Amino acid sequence: MDEAGQGRYLTQRDLEVVIRRAAELDAQTGGATPELSEGDVLRIASEVGLSEASVRRALAEYDAGASGGLLVERGWISRVCGPGLLTATRTVPRPAEEVRHELESHFQTNESLRLVRRTRSASMWEPDRGVVASLMRGLDLLGRGYQLAKKGQAVQLQVVPLGEESSQVSLTMDLANERAGWFWGLGIAAGGSAMAAASVFILGLPAGPPDFVALGTPLLLGLSITLARSGYRRAVAKVRLVLDGLLDRIEHDEPLEPPRPSWRDLLR
Repeated sequence: MDEAGQGRYLTQRDLEVVIRRAAELDAQTGGATPELSEGDVLRIASEVGLSEASVRRALAEYDAGASGGLLVERGWISRVCGPGLLTATRTVPRPAEEVRHELESHFQTNESLRLVRRTRSASMWEPDRGVVASLMRGLDLLGRGYQLAKKGQAVQLQVVPLGEESSQVSLTMDLANERAGWFWGLGIAAGGSAMAAASVFILGLPAGPPDFVALGTPLLLGLSITLARSGYRRAVAKVRLVLDGLLDRIEHDEPLEPPRPSWRDLLR
């Protein structure tokens, strides 16, 4: 390298711009795209002054994004009714394999979930539809609650190692069924009212002032959506408490199954 090049210094932002542009030029000239191992990435990052902890966390977030398509948000429904996916994430000071094994065992034993699909860093679980499992959830004689199986259409678990003794844990629940329950009920009521209002014009039935009927129908629909969104938000807040509580227990290495209520509490 010439003396002028040795005397130049680049900030981290300048470095990102230069590398991005160099990659674009290399692609335009048909250069081969290099493949780097995780060790290569850590070595290069160390050479440019980045901490290993930050790079490992960035790799974990990249892995989570690259393999996190097991559950996908639905566009217009989410905009109208609210997001159907709820995610809780926590960095815990425990090895990834240990955390993954403990959570998956808990899903099968205490949450009545069954494994549907697995990728390198993620797994998807659904409520067990078997007769025995459904009966146990319905009766719930042991007071386990089965909140993940009852509230979620599916649950995604991601555990990505940040180092030998730490990992990033993400729990994502698909609440599409819970959301549909709120919006279908009020939607049917509003739709029935709208049909009744329409019959006034079609059949010429006696009713209030036409302007009131014409304005009342969209107002009723808007009010129904508002009430449904409010109820669904409350339901989401309760599910978030369940996920956060589970992450609290995994972070502090506590039993994942919450204390069982007494028989007196169950019979209330």
